[in-house]
Amino acid sequence: MTGKRILWITERYPPAKGGMAVSCARQVRGLRRRGMRVDVLVMDRAAGDVQVHPRDNGEDIFVGHTLTDAVGPNLAWNAVSARHSREPYTCTVGFGAAWPGYLATTFAAWLDIGGAVLVRGNDLDRDWFLPRRGGWVREALSRARAIGAVSPEKVRRISRLFPEKPVTWTPNGVDAVRWRLLPSDEQRRSEVRSILDGDRGRIIGLFGDLKAKKGVTFWLEAVRDAGLLSRMGLLIVGQLDPVTSRILDDPALAPRSMRIPFSPPDELAGLYAACDFVALPSSFDGMPNVLLEAMACGVIPIASSAGAMSELIADGENGFLFRPENRDAAGQATSRALALSDGEKTVFSNRARAVVQERFTLDRELDVLLDLLARATL
Repeated sequence: MTGKRILWITERYPPAKGGMAVSCARQVRGLRRRGMRVDVLVMDRAAGDVQVHPRDNGEDIFVGHTLTDAVGPNLAWNAVSARHSREPYTCTVGFGAAWPGYLATTFAAWLDIGGAVLVRGNDLDRDWFLPRRGGWVREALSRARAIGAVSPEKVRRISRLFPEKPVTWTPNGVDAVRWRLLPSDEQRRSEVRSILDGDRGRIIGLFGDLKAKKGVTFWLEAVRDAGLLSRMGLLIVGQLDPVTSRILDDPALAPRSMRIPFSPPDELAGLYAACDFVALPSSFDGMPNVLLEAMACGVIPIASSAGAMSELIADGENGFLFRPENRDAAGQATSRALALSDGEKTVFSNRARAVVQERFTLDRELDVLLDLLARATL
């Protein structure tokens, strides 16, 4: 599809933070590097009317909106239709099946072109059950010519709801080279391990926007019930809700911890490397970038089997899995991880890194995405 022009619609895009923005920017950059012209339409509540930023092989177009206001979508349509009249789009893409997917498939119908929808996580796990956003999801999926989902279990769920639709697993990818440690990363690693007394016990990392669905409070309870608090320290990088923060402040309920509210992407490799393990105890999820990035750094995951995590983690070989919301299983998985010898930990670490390097590359992510877009144009 080299040389084709795509309209890509999203709610989350840099400078916004979080996994959705990171994944969106990564895929757009990859498509543009492969010669596709991609205009990104960002429906951003913080934006003014219409702001346009020219990029190599496309434009980033920011349009302000609120969910109850029709001005933003109409401003977006004016910008899109004007560009289409000058240089037609081949297809639209909704990065997310709720608001972006609804707009992408609506605009595709009005432009008489194909529309694709990429299901990421909350759009099916949460939005499907909300009156307004659920309507957008159902409309988007029913109109889409091609559907991608970030985990195989979401592919199955969508296929059962819309059996006539082609649904493809579109996994995230990671640039393993980017996560090789530089001297500055090694220094940061040593500093953190010294603060958390890493020579005395194992360090477990919690990274990202640690909201309720990420299961942090549940996992801390599991660790406490298993009697593991004294055998570990926590490195927490990201946003915590007030309830979890209060639990972490109580030494009777949580292990010793070091908390960093936000870290620039260039500093994450050293912070990942400071950890022996990374915990992802999500109740439900898609395919977390944190999991891919941590494994690329050789960090061993302790995770629920939610979303696509079981596609990367082989329990007892390169990490440890437990069923979502099963407290006993979460405690046992963490206990098994902490019991690894240094030699066993090295073997697990090498296997974790190899899975990412061999199966979840940027090239694979883009190849699958391009196949999906080709089907949307048929």
